[in-house]
Amino acid sequence: MLSKNYDKIIFGISVLILIGFSIVFYQRGQQIVEELDTEIPAVENIHQYEMTPQVELDLEVRTWSPPSPQPAGDDWIYDVFTPPRIYYHETQDRFDVRRPDVDTEPEEVIEVEFVGFEEEPYRIQLTGYAGREDDYLITFLNRETGDVIVTRKGREVSEADIRIENFSVTREEENGVVVRVARAVILDRRSGEEVTLLEEETKYLDEPAIVVRTSEDPPRTINARPDESFDVAEYTYRVEEYTVDPPRVVLSKLSEVNEEPESRSLEPGGRF
Repeated sequence: MLSKNYDKIIFGISVLILIGFSIVFYQRGQQIVEELDTEIPAVENIHQYEMTPQVELDLEVRTWSPPSPQPAGDDWIYDVFTPPRIYYHETQDRFDVRRPDVDTEPEEVIEVEFVGFEEEPYRIQLTGYAGREDDYLITFLNRETGDVIVTRKGREVSEADIRIENFSVTREEENGVVVRVARAVILDRRSGEEVTLLEEETKYLDEPAIVVRTSEDPPRTINARPDESFDVAEYTYRVEEYTVDPPRVVLSKLSEVNEEPESRSLEPGGRF
């Protein structure tokens, strides 16, 4: 009985304490609200500032001096950290250079190189015969066209610019062995000279051919003879003279730009 009344007394005291705290908090809240409603005077600017113009500074602008060419040539210019652009011509086996401020690649210069000499076969070769004596059917090879010529003695072959002057088959001893030797004599209409041809022997020209190789891509090999001319790119080359021992050739070069031809003596491997 006493324990039940004790719980009620504790509960009532707690309610009274809670009500008391509520009243105190309410009154304090009203006081804070009244204080916040108080007008706060504006801060007066007692300092006055005047704008002053900015002082213009007299600055001296310094620039790099233009780079000067190197002793290797006018295009060998190192602009600060930019070196010249160097190109290698594989066909010409040499280096070329362009300035850093030039965007175009170097123009390919076409040259010719003197390689040496080469024995050149005559344009007509005797390849065989058939039939009986005084009525032989003779065959020749036209090296210019690759055609086989079949004809007889005394006939004109206009497509090859030749005439068959004579043809004979004789027995001759070679190294102790008797062999048949077929021999044809033709008149070369181009040169006006008679040329003797043997069946099993290649006929070469009396003078060797001058061999040159161009630096074009792909390169060309050209055989030329004294006083002959050949064209490479915009130039016309002419063989002026040569010597076989020592090997040497003199070429002249002419273009539409240059009125006077330029001549140069070349040894094998020399370029022009």
